[in-house]
Amino acid sequence: MLTVPKAASLGPSSQNSRNSLLLYWAPCIAILFYLGSSLLIFKFGPVEWPIHNEGDFWALNALYLTMFLVGYAAAMWKRRWWGASGSTLSSRGFTERFFWLILGCAALVVLIGHRNLTRGPSYIPTKLLSDLIFGLSDPQAAYLSKMSELNFSGNPPVTLLYGVLAFTKLVLVYILVSRWSNLSPLKKFLGVVVALFPVVSGACVGTNKPVFDVAIIFSTTFLALVFMTPRTERLAFMKARRVPILLAACTLVSAGWFFKQTMNARTPGLEFVALQSTSAGEVRVRPWFREYCENNVDQRYKGCGFVSAGVVYLTQGYYAMSISVTEPLETTYGFGHSRFMLDALQKYLGINLKPRTFQQKIRGQWGANGGWHSAYSEWANDVGFVGVAFVMLVLGCYVGAIWASALQTHNVAAACSLPLLVILIFFIPANNQVFNLLESLASFIVLFFFWVVSQMRGWRAGAIVPAS
Repeated sequence: MLTVPKAASLGPSSQNSRNSLLLYWAPCIAILFYLGSSLLIFKFGPVEWPIHNEGDFWALNALYLTMFLVGYAAAMWKRRWWGASGSTLSSRGFTERFFWLILGCAALVVLIGHRNLTRGPSYIPTKLLSDLIFGLSDPQAAYLSKMSELNFSGNPPVTLLYGVLAFTKLVLVYILVSRWSNLSPLKKFLGVVVALFPVVSGACVGTNKPVFDVAIIFSTTFLALVFMTPRTERLAFMKARRVPILLAACTLVSAGWFFKQTMNARTPGLEFVALQSTSAGEVRVRPWFREYCENNVDQRYKGCGFVSAGVVYLTQGYYAMSISVTEPLETTYGFGHSRFMLDALQKYLGINLKPRTFQQKIRGQWGANGGWHSAYSEWANDVGFVGVAFVMLVLGCYVGAIWASALQTHNVAAACSLPLLVILIFFIPANNQVFNLLESLASFIVLFFFWVVSQMRGWRAGAIVPAS
């Protein structure tokens, strides 16, 4: 099992200590680099946003990144806390023993999710092939067609079941990657079909999210398990999992290709950027990028529309935040960080807190629903923009604790939480991706609960391969 040497010394042990320390700190370095790069793209990238309240905006973002670093450092300082200690019950083989139960629950979740996404009349996807062909051939028309289905309504008991079981999709992918060599051909086939089914659902309605989610879940789970494996065993681990590696690569390529197809259909050319302009200011393509795109070669071959749409996709939440930072706080009592919770509160209890949110307060300058708002803005609904610094402190500590727990004890709940954390952090500049939707919100809560229980009871998950 991976451990951190107590002290550095000259020779090979010193090198091992540095390598181990880098492994523990790698997520923090990657996250700070990504979030910092997204801010640079927002400021200097090919799309010129008319940034508002620049002093407050940059000061707050610097504070958020600093607090994340402090929180992560605190988790690393006490990283021994996140490993099991003493005489504990081993959970080796846990996921294999419950494979069929996990598979059945995950299959139920993807069928309910498919019906909710496609707004179909039945939980059995009888029109799957025709919907898929339509979505691939004309993603824009498929998207508009499904979104215009006004008569669709969910079933509260089924929705509750969907939320409670949603985490099993993550556990299923963990089983497929971690125990691939031990699974029978039937288990492998059925597991892959269920795990990849959300890709088909997304393609049916011309939307990118399910495709990206599957790509991130497979890739993150695989990379995490590689790092959780002792260094001497990693090559053998990867060789034994050629198929999961291929699946992860294919889903990543498919996600990029499908994003390009949908963006080309919805936002052809550079003129899409100007459509983001509102009463708050004019959004423009920077002259150097326009000159590059309009010089000789067809823009499509240079990927100009794809790049500009991608930049708008990533950074528009920062723009909304820059408008919001000077608005007064009216707390939403812990519900404002989640659109799902706000909608449920209004639908079932008749309590409408939306007018108190920053998104509604700036709707005259930037759409409350049509435009995206950064995760910072949505978290600020509950605690204010300065209070988000505390949220980032907690998030940094939690990310560090989960990563240390996965490395030190191969905790299943920690390993399955990692893809959700990647999705949450990747979309921070754009929106509050994890907490806005029931499936990811419920998965986050359930896995957090299991992780806390495992820490309290000292359960130790068995290593994927024998420890060296």
